[in-house]
Amino acid sequence: MLLSVVVPVYNVDKAYLSECFESILGQSMTDYELIIVDDGADAGIGKYIDDYDFREAEVKIIHQENTGVAGARNRALDACSGKYVTFVDSDDTITPDCFEKITDFAEKNSLEVLMFGLYRVTGSRRVQFLPYTEDIGHFSKEQKEEVQLKVMVGILPFFKCPPASADAAGSACAKLYLRSFLEKNSLRYIQGLKRAEDMEFNLRVFDRAEHIGNLNGFYYFYRQITTSATYVYRPGGIDVFTASLNAMKDHLTAAGKSDLYMQVFYMRCMFFFLESMDMDYLNPANPLPFKERIRSLGRASHTEPYAEAFSNLRTQHLTFARRIPLFLIRHGMFTLLAMFYSVYARLQRQ
Repeated sequence: MLLSVVVPVYNVDKAYLSECFESILGQSMTDYELIIVDDGADAGIGKYIDDYDFREAEVKIIHQENTGVAGARNRALDACSGKYVTFVDSDDTITPDCFEKITDFAEKNSLEVLMFGLYRVTGSRRVQFLPYTEDIGHFSKEQKEEVQLKVMVGILPFFKCPPASADAAGSACAKLYLRSFLEKNSLRYIQGLKRAEDMEFNLRVFDRAEHIGNLNGFYYFYRQITTSATYVYRPGGIDVFTASLNAMKDHLTAAGKSDLYMQVFYMRCMFFFLESMDMDYLNPANPLPFKERIRSLGRASHTEPYAEAFSNLRTQHLTFARRIPLFLIRHGMFTLLAMFYSVYARLQRQ
């Protein structure tokens, strides 16, 4: 078996799930198995999967209590038998030649990890997303360091030379992994992480990989849904970020990474702090009075790892627009921070 395709499923629209399945079943390359993990979805979803006509495809269906996407992917990895593994989210789709193109490139270059392009899809709008802008058969030592930094933050001013693009590399989507490499290095998701679990996982993956490549083609359609877990109001939302950040810091410390890595990590701490402010503290669904939300935000800034990040983050790699929130946080101006970020976030979404 050449390829294992992992699809974790929770409560997804059946129309999206059908589109996902059909895009997999319509592949030009048929030497694959489909591993579907029903991660405690509603009974109707579980039955829908069981009754689905997968035609001649080799399919393994796993039903389990809800553990989150990290647990679902781990369960699937334990069930895989393919030479390679790729992940497809249940509301996303792929091009008909996706499996053929990515496995051919990985085989040709003897890769342990392959990145390839995706489209971020919002309604009828498609935006290309790819961390590198040309085919790379084998990453250099410098590119390997760069991609680990891009996992945490994305483009920064010290990423000057082509073929780096402005896109990050943290997602498990649009990647192909050599399964024997994952097994040899005991690479699994940390059970229980609910946000940025891909980022933490890929940080360890790229650190251990010796043969990394990039395919300059777009084969994955990543659907942006405002009702997904990425966007909905989550009380205490900063806690899910904190768990992932602490896991990343543990890895960076154990691996003896340089100060540059720590500076990028501190930037990620600030970005997650601001994202949780948008998702929780400033969310219109938050029932607390505004002043109490602002006080809670201030208290959160004094907890770890955020306090360490805000104290030690140097501004040389930050754009002017990103220096402003750091200044406001350091001076306890959280009402102004909320006003600034609301305007900035609105402009970024346009």
